[in-house]
Amino acid sequence: MNFKKVKVVFQKEFMEVMRDKRTVFTVMVLPVILYPILIIGLNAVMTRQAGVLEEKGATVAVSDSISSASSQAIITDLSQIEHYTIIPAAENAQSLYESKDIQAIISIADSVSASGLHSFKAYIQYDAANERGQLIYSKLRESLKSSEKRLIQEQLEIRSIDTGILSLISITELDTSSSQRRMGMLLGTFLPYIMIMMLLGGASVVAADLVAGEKERKTLETLLVAAIGRKEIVIGKYLTIITMGMLNLIINLFSVSFSLKFMLSNAGINMEGAQMPLKAIFILLAAMLPLATLFSAILLSISTFSRNMKEARSYEQPLLFISIMLGMISFLPAIEMNNLMSLIPVVNIALLFKAVMVEDYQLSHLIITIISTLALDIAAIWGSIRLFNAEGILFRTEDDSGSLKGVKKNKRNFFSPYYGLIYFSIALVALFYLGSYMQSKELYKGLLYTQIFIILLPVVLLLRLLKQDLNSTLRLKAPKALDTLLVIFMAIPGAILAAIIGQLINRVFPFPSQYLENLSQLFKLDIPLWQSFLVIAVAPGICEEILFRGLMPRFFERYGMRMNIIITALLFAAFHLDPFRFVPVFLLGLLLGYQTLKSGSIYLSMLSHTVNNGLAVFIMHFAKAPWMKYLGSSEEIHYWLAAPAVIILSIAIYLFHKHTGGNECVES
Repeated sequence: MNFKKVKVVFQKEFMEVMRDKRTVFTVMVLPVILYPILIIGLNAVMTRQAGVLEEKGATVAVSDSISSASSQAIITDLSQIEHYTIIPAAENAQSLYESKDIQAIISIADSVSASGLHSFKAYIQYDAANERGQLIYSKLRESLKSSEKRLIQEQLEIRSIDTGILSLISITELDTSSSQRRMGMLLGTFLPYIMIMMLLGGASVVAADLVAGEKERKTLETLLVAAIGRKEIVIGKYLTIITMGMLNLIINLFSVSFSLKFMLSNAGINMEGAQMPLKAIFILLAAMLPLATLFSAILLSISTFSRNMKEARSYEQPLLFISIMLGMISFLPAIEMNNLMSLIPVVNIALLFKAVMVEDYQLSHLIITIISTLALDIAAIWGSIRLFNAEGILFRTEDDSGSLKGVKKNKRNFFSPYYGLIYFSIALVALFYLGSYMQSKELYKGLLYTQIFIILLPVVLLLRLLKQDLNSTLRLKAPKALDTLLVIFMAIPGAILAAIIGQLINRVFPFPSQYLENLSQLFKLDIPLWQSFLVIAVAPGICEEILFRGLMPRFFERYGMRMNIIITALLFAAFHLDPFRFVPVFLLGLLLGYQTLKSGSIYLSMLSHTVNNGLAVFIMHFAKAPWMKYLGSSEEIHYWLAAPAVIILSIAIYLFHKHTGGNECVES
C-alpha cells in the first residue's frame, strides 16, 4: 500500500467535506449551539413550569365522616397548604371531580384496632396520569403525614410517654462521594448513549456522500482512472469518515458536558469543586476511536453498496436502530462492566463510559474493549475493500436485491441476500414468539413442534410456492460411503472441541447460574432416552439443516463458497438466541456448511449435526456411569481430549477435502 497516495486521497476528500457548508454546520457548528439552547433552555422552561404548577394549586373536597376535634385538626392542616383550597365534600363532589372543577377528594374515616386503639384512614382520590395530579397527591400526603406525627405526639403526652420514643434512631447522612464522582455518575448514565448516537450520526453524514454521493454526481469514475489503487482510495475515504466522526464526537462531548454542568448547578445539585473529568474524557476518546473505525468501515461498505444517497440512508437505518438499542444499556441499573460485556460492540463502550466517569473501571476491560472492537473493525474494512473491488457492486444500476416484479418473471430471482435476510428475520421472530410460547406449555412437545412447524415446514411450503425442485435446491443427494464415514470422524471430535471451547468461555466469562439451570433442564426431560435423542438430536439435525444448509446458502451463492459458509454460520449462531454459546455454535456452523457445500449433499451435515447433539445427550444420560470418569462429567469434558480431537478432526477434514475434489465446490 502506498501511504502517500492514501494521504492524497484523504486530503482531497477532507477538503471537499470542509468545503460543504452544510456538512461543516451539521458536524461542527450545530453541536456548539444546539446543546446550550436545548439543555439550558429546557432546564429554564422546566423550572418555570414547575413554579407555574405550584402556583396553580388545587381545589380539594374533604369528606369527614368522624367530625371529631382530631379530624377537624387534620382538615385545618390541609388548609395550610399554599395555593390549595379545601372545601367540604357535597353530594355532587364526584361529578365535580369528573368535570375537573375539583382536583382531588379526601375521605376521612376512623378505625379501631384489635387492642382498641383508635386511628384514622384517609382515602385520596386523584388523577395520577398527569403531573398536576401527582403533585397534588404528594402535597396532600405530606400534610397528612405531618398531621399523623402531631397526633401521635399528643397521644404520647396524654399517656405521659416521652415523645422522644418516636426518634430512637437518628440518621445522619455521610456521603463519601466527591462532587466529581456525583457529576460523573449523572453524566455516565445518558452521555454514552448521546455520544454513540452522535458518533454514528456524524460519520453517516460524510460516509453516504463519499461513495454513494459520488455515484450520483458521476465523479467516482474520475477518481478510479487516476494512478491510485482502489485499496488506497478506500483507506483514504475511510480515514476521512473517521476524522469527521471523531471531530463531531469531541465537539458534542465537550458541548454536552459543559451544558449539563451548568444545568446541574442551577438545579441545586452540589457541584462545588467538580471539574470536567478531562482524564476520563481522554480515556474514553481512546476507547471510542476503535468504535469510530468500526462504524466508519460499516458505513463505507453501505455507501459502496448503495446506488445513491437515498438508498444509503435507508440501509443505515438498521445500523442506527441496533446502535440505539445497544447504547441504551447505560440507562439500565445494576448492569456493570465485565469481561463478557467487554466483547459486545457498542455495549462495551457504553458500560466502559459509565465506569470511567465514576473512576471505577478496570484496565483489562479497557484493553478487551479496544482489541475486540479493532478485530471487528479489521473484518469490516476488509469487507469494504472487497466491495470496492467488485465492479458488479460498485457500478450496479439495477436493484440486485430482486424486486417482486423480477421474482414473478423468474422465481430464481428470489434467491438474493435481500430476501434471505428477510426470510431469516421472519423465522427468527416466529421462533422467539411462537417457539417460546409452545415450549413454555410443554417443553418436549414444544421443541418438536418448533422444529417441524417453524423451521422445516415453511421451507418446504416456500419452495413449493416458488415451484422449485426440492431435491436440487436443498441438495438432497445421497452421499458417498467414504464421505459419510469421514463426517462421523469430523463430527465427534468437532463436538468435543465445541464443548471445550464453551467451557473455556465459561471460565473467562462465567455464565449466569440461572442460564446453566435452564440449559440443564433441556437434558432432564422426564422421557425415555430415545425420545430425548429424537427431540434434541434428530429433529434439529434434520430441520435446522434443511433451513441453514439447504435453503439459506441459496440466498448467498453470489459471494462464493467461503463467504457463503461464514454468512450462514453467523445466521445459524444468531438463530439460537444464545449469546453465551454463540462462538461454539458458529464454529459448528462453519463445519456443517463446509460438509454440505463441499460434498453437495445435505445428508452429511444432517448426520454431523445429529451426532453433535446426540453426543451431548449421551454424556448427560450416562454422566454417573463409572466409565464416564475417563471422558469427564455432566458439567465438563476433560481438557486433555482436545489434543486427540484436533488431530482426528484435522486428518478427517484433509481426507474429506481431498476426496470431495480439493478446492472445487460440488453442486447438484
